[in-house]
Order: sequence, then structure tokens, then C-alpha cells
Amino acid sequence: MRKTLLATALTVAATTAGAESYTLQSAFGQLPVLHPTAERFVANVSALTGGAVEFDYLLAGELSPAFEIFDNASVGAIDAGWSFAAYASGKEPAAALFGSVPFGGDPLSYIGWLNHGGGLELWREIYEPYNLVPMACGVILSEAGGWYTKPIETPEDLKGLNIRIGGLGGDILGKLGANAMSLPTGEISTSLETGRLDATELSFPLVDRLMGFDQVAKHYYFPGWHQPAGFIEFYMNKDKWDALEPAHRTAIETACNDANLFALGTAAGAQAAILEEFRANGVTVERFPDPVLDALRKAANEVYAEKSAEDEMFARVIDSYRAYDEDYREYRDLSALD
Repeated sequence: MRKTLLATALTVAATTAGAESYTLQSAFGQLPVLHPTAERFVANVSALTGGAVEFDYLLAGELSPAFEIFDNASVGAIDAGWSFAAYASGKEPAAALFGSVPFGGDPLSYIGWLNHGGGLELWREIYEPYNLVPMACGVILSEAGGWYTKPIETPEDLKGLNIRIGGLGGDILGKLGANAMSLPTGEISTSLETGRLDATELSFPLVDRLMGFDQVAKHYYFPGWHQPAGFIEFYMNKDKWDALEPAHRTAIETACNDANLFALGTAAGAQAAILEEFRANGVTVERFPDPVLDALRKAANEVYAEKSAEDEMFARVIDSYRAYDEDYREYRDLSALD
């Protein structure tokens, strides 16, 4: 018995002595779903590695501004990032397609393509020159289509509106004459109230409620055509990643796969009650009219064609995604009960 206890103690001591701590900088604050998912990921990595790999999880701005995490992790000033791939689209246009695919498929299609349709290999090819190893670490439920201070009944109603939206969604709305704007989260409600903004998108109801949008905009539109599914991304400096033991790399990937299910499941069951709160506060919850969605879809195809012509990697990624999604859509349609 004493020998067994001594052996256990020596094993624990050796594990503790060999523990490595890595900085994990988040691009987000303590938002619902995203923050609990990050905490769960960190805890799971620690548990799966017996404490040998620990992440020092830092909230937005605690070490690096959100839009600088990519560069800082690239050079090793930060070990790992917890972010949104579209933030890197200024460097690599195709990166936006690993944040969301406007008018793409549902979350199952998205994560299926990533893990089984060649998506992850393309993503890592894009990030390889930046010395980063990315992966999905939280699948995001479809977002809302956005908050509008006036009704949108036709595509022409979008013309001239100032809309807080970024990435590919902004490019698509620009085709219909809207002005896409980038604003920090904390400025959105005030900008809607003062008229600087006519509309905004941010997330799904659980997150939007925290921003108080229902106090200043009374038209809440669906579907979230710009993000029918999304990924939280985890990436790690490649030098640090390669130095990990194979079992520890597997532990991180396993923890991210768990995070994918956790984030999606947490969000899926938490929206209905909040929509009722919005309605009680005078918000009209509705779908965009079909002509508006048709115009947005046409504009999306134009944007995809233009960006594919400009960037070979963008073309490879969108073609890869569309091929996988088409196969999935056929089976889904055949299996539909409605």
C-alpha cells in the first residue's frame, strides 16, 4: 500500500513539474455561449492531459486587442487565440468562409464539410504561412437576420441604410445599395438610437438581449442569411503546437470537438423565451420577405463569383463547401418529413 501511494505521489509530482501553461487570448468578452464554451474547453484540456497542458484564458483586451490576436499568435507573442476567422479576411479573403458562409447550409453541413469534406485541410493551408494551426472550437447556431429601425418590405428598402455588419455580409448588402459599417459592440445601441445606424446584426437572441437592441429597434428579422452557421476558432502558434506531445495535441482537438457540441446545444434551446420577451416589448419578430431574400441571394452569388475570380484560394474553399453541401442537401431533402 505504501509503495502504491508513493508511486502515485511521484507520478503526480512529475506531471505537475512537467506542466506547461499557454496564453489563450479571446476576442470576446463574457458573452453567453462563447464564454462558457471557452471555460469548458480550458477545463477539458487540463483534465484530458492530467494538468500537463494548461491554458491561461484571457478575455477580450486583457492582453491583445481582438483584431491583433492573429498577428500576435503568429509571431508567438501569444500562444493561442480564441476568435472568429472572418477577422483575418483582410489578410486572406478565404478566411471569412471559416467564420460563416452566407446562404450556406445548416450547422451540420458546415461542421461535416470541415471535418469530412476537406475544409479543415484548406483552413490549415491558409493559416500555414502565418505559423498558425486552426480548428473549429464551437459551432454557432444560425444568427438572426438583424435589427431594423424601419420595416423592410422590398429590396429597395435596403438602399441607403447604414447597417452594422462586416465581412461577406457587408459586401452582399453593398450590392443592394446599403452602407455596411464596422462599429464596436458597445456603440451599437446608441448609434441606433441617434440614427447613426438604421440596422445592425450581432448574434442570436440570447446575445442580442444583452445589448438592449429591443429598446431602440422594433423590427427583428430572420433568417440570418449572412451566418446560417458559424465557427468559433481556436488556433495555436505552430511552433508551440508542434512542440506538444502527440497525445496533448489530440487532447486539444478532442476538447474542441466537445466544444462544438456544447456551444450548439447550449444555444439551440435558449432562444424561444427571449423572443417572447422581445414581442412583449413591442418588437415585431418576422422573416424577411421572399423578394428581399431572393435579392440578397443573387447578390451573394455575385460576391462569390467576384472574389473567386480575384483569389484562387477563395475559389477553392467556396467550391469545396458547395460540393459537400449539395450532396448533403439532396439527402436532407429526401429525408424531410414536411
